Amino acid sequence: MRWRVLAILIAGFWFLSTASAQNRGVATERKLPPKPKPVGAWWYTGETPPPMQDGHPDLTGVWFGDASGDLSKATLPGQGMILTPYGKQRYDTVDHSKDPNTRCLPPGPARMIMMRHPAMIVQRPDVVTILTESQRTFRLIYTDGRAHPDDIYDYPEWMGSSIGHWEGDTLVVDTVSVNDKSWLDTSGHEHSDKLKMAERFRLADRNTLEHIVTYTDPVFFTKPFTTRKTFKRQIGDRILDHACLENEKDLENLVPTLGDAGR
Repeated sequence: MRWRVLAILIAGFWFLSTASAQNRGVATERKLPPKPKPVGAWWYTGETPPPMQDGHPDLTGVWFGDASGDLSKATLPGQGMILTPYGKQRYDTVDHSKDPNTRCLPPGPARMIMMRHPAMIVQRPDVVTILTESQRTFRLIYTDGRAHPDDIYDYPEWMGSSIGHWEGDTLVVDTVSVNDKSWLDTSGHEHSDKLKMAERFRLADRNTLEHIVTYTDPVFFTKPFTTRKTFKRQIGDRILDHACLENEKDLENLVPTLGDAGR
């Protein structure tokens, strides 16, 4: 009799323990927060139309495209790059060992989003910021209606002075006073302090950013030329840390490499 009672007690205990464990499992699952869906612009997945901000498409996101290479190969038909005699002489004899990017100097506004590093755009109603992973460099495009500073040509900047406004779904940017120590591309196209850039940023589709730029510099180019490049949204990505001079070992070994020898 005692064995039967003991067996019943053991069976009852096992049933209660199993039910309790199952209940705990269900309760635990219900307590877990639902997995959040990607929200915000740089986590945007393309499932719905891009978010709007202040009545304009939100360009905020992490973007990546081709490296800068040779900018003349990205020109639109009939709007090619034609060098002045001085510009050609400089391009033919450019010393690639003195590439400012190789020497860890800022890349300039033309080159900063055409690198083997992604760039993040953060858009607000009054300013658009472009942050590049390369050397954690930033660029500011003011969209609050201001003009270029009166003394801007007295103080050239590595990223120049940029002011923008919206034309429909396109951000139109005017950039001047770019430090003439920067290059336009890796191939070695340089520019003077008279360079002007007229840029147009537009979402070609939910996850493709189109960037059309007209470059004007009478010192290096006989006429304005226009390029078009596209960048893909890096869904769920972020920009990482990059310090150009950290653990640098090559700079002291660079030797003059002129013209085509460095391309």
